Amino acid sequence: INEYFKTEFLNSSDAVDQIKWLKEEFDKRGCRFSKGPMPIYIKPYFIDYKDMPLIIESTEVLLSALEKVTDLYFKEKEIKPLFYLTENETKLVDVDPGYRKKIQITRNDAFMTDEYLYYVEFNADSPGGPFYSDTQAELIEQTPIMKKVMQKFEVGRHLIMPQVLNTLLNCYREFGGKKEKPAIAISGGKDSGTLPEFLAIVEWFKKLGYPSDFCDPRDWTWDGKDLVSPNGFKPDIIYRRGWIGDWTPYLDQVEPVIKAIKAKRVCIVNPFRSILASQKCIMAILQMPEMQKLFTDKEKEIINKTVPWTRVVKEEYTYYNDKKVDLPKFIRDNRDHLIMKPIDLYGGKNVVIGPDVEQSEWENALDKALKGKFVVQEYVHIPEDEFPVLSDSSVKFVKSKINVNFYAYGHIYTGGVVRTSQSSIINVHRGGGMTPPFWVKGLKK
Repeated sequence: INEYFKTEFLNSSDAVDQIKWLKEEFDKRGCRFSKGPMPIYIKPYFIDYKDMPLIIESTEVLLSALEKVTDLYFKEKEIKPLFYLTENETKLVDVDPGYRKKIQITRNDAFMTDEYLYYVEFNADSPGGPFYSDTQAELIEQTPIMKKVMQKFEVGRHLIMPQVLNTLLNCYREFGGKKEKPAIAISGGKDSGTLPEFLAIVEWFKKLGYPSDFCDPRDWTWDGKDLVSPNGFKPDIIYRRGWIGDWTPYLDQVEPVIKAIKAKRVCIVNPFRSILASQKCIMAILQMPEMQKLFTDKEKEIINKTVPWTRVVKEEYTYYNDKKVDLPKFIRDNRDHLIMKPIDLYGGKNVVIGPDVEQSEWENALDKALKGKFVVQEYVHIPEDEFPVLSDSSVKFVKSKINVNFYAYGHIYTGGVVRTSQSSIINVHRGGGMTPPFWVKGLKK
C-alpha cells in the first residue's frame, strides 16, 4: 500500500494542490500551534491489520498493570519515594478525584516495526492531539489520492474524540454527577503551544449540546458553592489539558479548583493522580522483581515483550539480561545501546541518545544524571517511513524517523497519532510532522 500510494500520488497532476488543500483546511478547523501552522502529512501511517490485536491488547493490559503499581503509592508508605514526586506534585496527587481509576487518559508512545513493538514512554499526565488526529484523518479521507487508495485496499481507523467524551461522562457518573448534559471546561495553560486544540474541542463539545469553555487553571474562583471562570462559566467537568507543570508552580492560584474537587462540585479528568504513571521511572518500577507478584501471567508477558529494559540512574547493582552489573559502570561502558532521559520532563528535553553522541558527552550526561532524576533505557532502533513533502512547487517523498503513539481513554484502546522527525528525538514542537494511523487489511475482494 505504501508503494501504491507513492506511485499514484507522484503521478497525480494535482498532488501539490492536494497537499495545499489539506494544510489549509486543517488550519481552518483550528488545528494549529499557538505560534503557527502544524506540520502535517497527506499520507497516513499504514499499520498491517494483523498487528492490531497486539497493539490493542498491550495498550489495555499495560494500563491494568499501571493501575496496580500506582495503587501501591496509596497503600505502602515505603513505595512513595520510587515515584520521585516533588512536594507540590505530592499535594496534588493526594487530592481524591471521586472515582477509582487513576489513569483515565493516556498516550503510550512506541517504536514499531514488523519485528517488534516497544513502548518507550507512557504519557498519562494530559496527552494532547486527539482532535488534531481525528481532524487530519477525516480530511485525508476526502483527498483524491486517499479515495483511490480506499477503492483498492480495505483500510480503516479508530475515532478518538467520541471516546474522549465517553470517558469524561463515565468519570462524571462514577463521581456522582447526574446531569444529562454536564458543562465541560477545558483547563490548561493559556500559554500552551496547543491552546488552539483546546479551543477547537470546546467548540466540538458545544456542537454536541454540552456547555463548554476554556479557563487557565490559575483563573478560576470558588465561592464555596461553585467554581467559576472569569466568563462566569460553571463547570461540572474539567477536562485537564496542558501538563502538570501548569498546576504545580501555582498551588495558591489553583486552590479554587482543588477546593471544588474536594467539595465534590467538579469532576476533573485526568485526575492529578495520573502523573504517577507518567513519571518515566514507572517503567523501571514495572520491572522491579518485588512488583512481579502484582501481575497476572498476561501482564508479565506484555511487560517483558513490549517495555524495554529501564532503570533509575543511581549508584547500585542491578541485572541486565540476568547478569549482575554495576549500573553506573554499565551505563558508561555501553553508550551504543542506551539512552538517558529525565524522569519528569517532556518534549524530548534533556534526552541523551547514546549512539548519537561522543563518549565524552555521554559520560558528562551520566555524571549529571547521577546527581539528578534520570532513567536509563535500552535504545530501541527507530523505524522510518516515507512521506510526501512540497519542495520547489513539486512533491517528493522523504524518509523520516517515526514513533507511533497509541491513545487509551477509560482503559480502552482509542487509535493514535504518528509523529515524525529527521532527528532521533521525535517531537512536533521541534519541527517534526504528524499523521494519523490507518490499519490495512489488504486488497479489496
